[in-house]
Amino acid sequence: MKIIKIFSVFILLHLSAWGATHLYLRNNSSKILLVVDTSYAMKPKFSAMKQWIIELENKSHYKKITVGTDKALLGALTELKSKEIIFRTAFGRMNSDNLNRYMGISAQQKILLSDGSIQPKGWEVISF
Repeated sequence: MKIIKIFSVFILLHLSAWGATHLYLRNNSSKILLVVDTSYAMKPKFSAMKQWIIELENKSHYKKITVGTDKALLGALTELKSKEIIFRTAFGRMNSDNLNRYMGISAQQKILLSDGSIQPKGWEVISF
């Protein structure tokens, strides 16, 4: 009988710790800003970029991912109807001035999916 009581207390403590951790991480999730280069030169890479975004989303539990392109801010990744919306337009060229619209957005991590031709300060560039 004593073993059952000890085991019950252990299970209760474990579940309480798990629940508290879950609530804390859900309410204090880190923010990721993801900007996708949708210039015409990147059009052949769109499928690889889409797959990279899906993999990021799958491994980013307790993180809020905000998505934008070099042309516009799209919003939260979870609220997009489809990943195809990110790649709906392909025109022009991307330069570092296109990222100026994201200067006011606070995020712990800023990721740029591009060809690596620009290396903006404070951004992690993933080249395709």
